[in-house]
Amino acid sequence: MRIGLATLALFALLAFGLYWLAGGNDDKSGKRYLSYFQNQSLEGLQINSDVRMQGIKVGKVIDYAILPGEAHKVRVLMLVDERTPVLEGVKAVVARHMVTGLANIDLENPPQGGAPLMRIPEGERYPVIPEGVPKLTEVTNTLEELGASSQEALTRFNTLLSDRNQRALDNTLANLNRITGELAQTMPELHEAVASARRAADQVDGLGGDAREVLKGADDRLARVADDTAATLAAARTTLTRVDGEVSGLTGQVKLTADLAGQDIQTTAQSLRQAGDALQDTGRALANPARVLYGPSAKSLGPGETLR
Repeated sequence: MRIGLATLALFALLAFGLYWLAGGNDDKSGKRYLSYFQNQSLEGLQINSDVRMQGIKVGKVIDYAILPGEAHKVRVLMLVDERTPVLEGVKAVVARHMVTGLANIDLENPPQGGAPLMRIPEGERYPVIPEGVPKLTEVTNTLEELGASSQEALTRFNTLLSDRNQRALDNTLANLNRITGELAQTMPELHEAVASARRAADQVDGLGGDAREVLKGADDRLARVADDTAATLAAARTTLTRVDGEVSGLTGQVKLTADLAGQDIQTTAQSLRQAGDALQDTGRALANPARVLYGPSAKSLGPGETLR
């Protein structure tokens, strides 16, 4: 009986020791976080695999499972030391030891820092750390892009060196050679043309000096003509003012003379009218000579008139 109890106690002590060595007591002093991995391989990841931050072990993997209906997504539950600053914007990436092939999870906080990750999405029990992109994957993607760019550049280079382009390049070089030869033949003429242009420029420069002198003399003459014109205009203005006054006086005299002449003409007209009347009376008298000699007849006498 005692031997059986001692054996049970020994097994219980051994189980407790193994549990303690496995870090089972860490569950009481950590925080749980979830991550969903879809783009990274979890090969080599096991229960109790390390969870690291900046190369330091800060927790462990306590569970993982492939989601039903989503064969490419794995749900990983991690236990992280509560003293570890897991911030908003943290990413979880899978790191793998090249020799052993064992994998662990690295937590990468944003470089600018932030608030602690505490928000629990709807339908989850713990905060969710998004999946990140491993450095090796970034390098691989860069190398793949570089390979694609190199392949495209090589294709373009091969196209550039195609038979048709080589023939076109040969034709272009032949044309350049012909143009170069023609240019070499025309170089003396070009030199002569340049020399002629230089001599013409010198002549134009000399003519420019003469033209400046002529323009200067013309400017002086124009200035004198302008002064003379101004003086003439002033004299003309004075003359016109004087003539205007004289014309005004003459106009008054002409008006007075016209008035007097009108009065004389009116008087003369009245005299002519009276003389006309007298001539008319004389004509009537001469038309009846008997009346002139013997006087009017008794029948033509007016009231109160008598023959003498």
